[in-house]
Amino acid sequence: MTDLYDAAVAFVVAGLSVGLTMAWLRHLSRRHRQRMDQLLALREALHEDLLGSLVLHQRTLANLGLHSLDWRGDWYGSPVFTRLGPKIPANVHGEAVTADTGTRLSDRVLRKSFEYDDIALEFRVGLKGLRGERHLFAIQAAEVLFAMIQGALAARQLALVAAVSQRAKVGIFLQHDMRNLAQWVQLVAEDFGSADTDELLMARARRLRSGSALAAHRAQRMAQALLNPTWQPSMSAPLLADDEPGGDEILDLNEHIGEAGVMHQVSIDLHGAGAVSWDASALATVLDNILSNVSGISRMRMLPATCRVVIKTEFESVEVRFETPHLPLEIPLVKLFEPWASAGATNRGLGMYQARKHAESAGARLEAQALQDGISVTLFIPCKNS
Repeated sequence: MTDLYDAAVAFVVAGLSVGLTMAWLRHLSRRHRQRMDQLLALREALHEDLLGSLVLHQRTLANLGLHSLDWRGDWYGSPVFTRLGPKIPANVHGEAVTADTGTRLSDRVLRKSFEYDDIALEFRVGLKGLRGERHLFAIQAAEVLFAMIQGALAARQLALVAAVSQRAKVGIFLQHDMRNLAQWVQLVAEDFGSADTDELLMARARRLRSGSALAAHRAQRMAQALLNPTWQPSMSAPLLADDEPGGDEILDLNEHIGEAGVMHQVSIDLHGAGAVSWDASALATVLDNILSNVSGISRMRMLPATCRVVIKTEFESVEVRFETPHLPLEIPLVKLFEPWASAGATNRGLGMYQARKHAESAGARLEAQALQDGISVTLFIPCKNS
């Protein structure tokens, strides 16, 4: 009878022990999960300010068992060293091994190195005084932290590469815009230099005044883009910080074509009329590139700079056709919109490529066909935007 009583007591004690153990394990699991969630919540902060966020969230790291943490190395050309918590010994006794993740492990220190173009950092986590499940959990938390640091550094590097590439693209297209503006300045200088009478000088001054406002607007837009360029991958021209992508406005085609003709000193033979709801920047890019080519090639060949422009409204689009049958191309027609090809003899630029890409980004099309000895370039603006 006594044996049965002892056995029952033993079973009860064992059951209570198992129950208490399970409750304790659930408590530990819940606490570790909460602390790991706190660590994962640092991901966004690490992307914004890696080193500063580690210092700011030192208490969270300590709750994860990472009481001792330091890093040293090079941060964009500046030497850095920061210690959080007790000092970690420089030399660790005992042989260290390398984990599958590349982290150097010992019984007292975890190490992880990161190297990018301008960043070289070594992080160390001290494990002294941690035993059992606290030691294992600290190692797990350190591995997660190292993965988050690597992700933040990789994202920073990708953002830097994208920013450099963006500015390079903006620079390429601005170079062509600056060349167009410089060409306008050259035309003005030639006009005034060849004016040998007061009457002719006044006529050139009046023509300059009519085109100066448009040239000033181009120059101001270029200056703003150089100071604060924002690039849209779908567009081939700089989008200014204060511009809204896709912001259409009602454009009087006759007025814009006439102003562009005056600026580039091209005599426009205009047929038809029309107004469209479209991107003013895209229209300016198309007009600048087409008429600057007409002006430059005509003067190079000692021919009058003229262009016949026909505006026609069809069922699905408004067509604006630029005809220059008297100006033969010196490149195959198929290469007209090719980058770094040229409609002239010497210059290699992005003009017609830029015009076509910007028109397409605004929902239009730009096509070219042979016309007698020259070409015809047609801009198709969808009627849904007109």
